[in-house]
Amino acid sequence: MRPETGLATVLSLIAGLSLLAALSLAAPLFASPSPTGLKAPVQLGQATLRFLGFEIYTATLHTEGAERFGWDQPLSLRLDYARGFSDQELLQGTEKELQRIEGAQPDQAVMLQKLATCFRPVTAGDNYVAIATAPNTVEMRLNGQRICRISHPDLRRRFLGIWLSPNSRSARLSAQLRGE
Repeated sequence: MRPETGLATVLSLIAGLSLLAALSLAAPLFASPSPTGLKAPVQLGQATLRFLGFEIYTATLHTEGAERFGWDQPLSLRLDYARGFSDQELLQGTEKELQRIEGAQPDQAVMLQKLATCFRPVTAGDNYVAIATAPNTVEMRLNGQRICRISHPDLRRRFLGIWLSPNSRSARLSAQLRGE
């Protein structure tokens, strides 16, 4: 009777190991997408924006496998909010900064209409991630949930330039994000 018990134990152990191996191989199929939206994210920089001493948000920039900033590569910018804003405040801030950086452009109203579909109210602790894997496309996620994916000529440079351009409102923050 002992040999059968030993055989049953060995078979049970083999079955358990087989199940474990199958689950470990299947895990990548069920894994959630990268929070950055990039396949091989490399963090370039992180910076916190403050106004009158109060923290507004912390921004983090990732690139796709590159250790230097460049507009010609996929980028992912995450904003972790320390306070709340309405969707209208976010849109108005975007419009104001775009006009300040690039002046009035003939297609700006159309681009802002597209961006308006991406904004939702945020509260302290929320995060937005803007993922730009192509020059003309940006995907926005709020707390990990995809909100929108929009296309517009040169959208990556124009929209992310609000935070990353040397002409942004805070050149120091932009330089930190770019890893400079």
